[in-house]
Amino acid sequence: MTLMVVASPCALVLSIPSAILAAIAWGARHGVLFRGGGAIERLAEITVVALDKTGTLTTGELSVVGYESFPPGRETAVMELAYALEAKSEHPLARAIVRDAKARGVKLVELGDFKNIVGQGVSGRLDGAQALLGRRELLEAGPLAQWAEKLPPAPAELSEVWVLGHDVLGRVLLRDQIREESKAVLAALKKMGIRTVMLTGDRRQAAESVARELGLDEVRAHLTPEQKVEAIQELRNSSPGARVAMVGDGVNDAPCLAAADVSVAMGARGSDAALEQAEVILMHDRIENFLAAERLSRRARAIIRQNLSISLGVVVVMVIATAVGSVPLAIGVAAHEGSTVVVCLNSLRLLFGKNG
Repeated sequence: MTLMVVASPCALVLSIPSAILAAIAWGARHGVLFRGGGAIERLAEITVVALDKTGTLTTGELSVVGYESFPPGRETAVMELAYALEAKSEHPLARAIVRDAKARGVKLVELGDFKNIVGQGVSGRLDGAQALLGRRELLEAGPLAQWAEKLPPAPAELSEVWVLGHDVLGRVLLRDQIREESKAVLAALKKMGIRTVMLTGDRRQAAESVARELGLDEVRAHLTPEQKVEAIQELRNSSPGARVAMVGDGVNDAPCLAAADVSVAMGARGSDAALEQAEVILMHDRIENFLAAERLSRRARAIIRQNLSISLGVVVVMVIATAVGSVPLAIGVAAHEGSTVVVCLNSLRLLFGKNG
């Protein structure tokens, strides 16, 4: 009877679930939502963190700097067409353009056949003619390709979105603000030995400007959603045992979030598609919460190992002692129940630890 009691694996069974539940509870209190314990365990093993730029490393609150037309003189038409095309979009660029147009009192023109070109832009029809808004590649892939190559680049610190209509060609220049916390978070990740990579659909000059200021290890710009997925796979295959976490917020980030070992979404501004794919959600769009989640996962893994050592150690010692000697039943019960209590109390330390 004593042997059956001391060999009962109650403490062993509780070793992992108790720590996982405590970690999930701590995260919920501090703005980090985990969808299950798998993400907590895998987050402790990541070696690479891939991050989107707009809305993740930056605030996503873009502001319109100005409008340009080619040739000059049609800036108002560019503004009106951009407003009409972006009125139905949820992209951060769209929100900035719509907000600026409303502030200027621009009249909204209804478009037909509105379509979202994933990773490129949007399109519609105005007065029977096709209208496009999106990346420079949309022009370079069309009949204006040779002429588009001669168009001047935007300043490095600005983002651009091109507008093309029946007799209108121009661009909107926008500025985004870097999150003040991003630099400290990336520096802390580097100290932990984690490589940081930016994956963005923005143009290379703007991406590299942000990367230099924040100290990112690598930048991959001008990426479509499909190319972001390929980049995640390349990062995973870059070295034996590599594990990749992806942090994003937009519709274009959803495919690479699904491809990553751990998917992390910004909770406040994140699109429905990104939130659906995410295993970890950072509430209030606080990028520093990712660092807290990473530290929490490492503490949880350490405590799980401690729990396993305690539970297995007690079982082995008591089984040997019972087999070779005479261990009273009361002592066997005390050792069995005591190890269970110790494991649970050890896991509860996660509730009161500081991971930020």
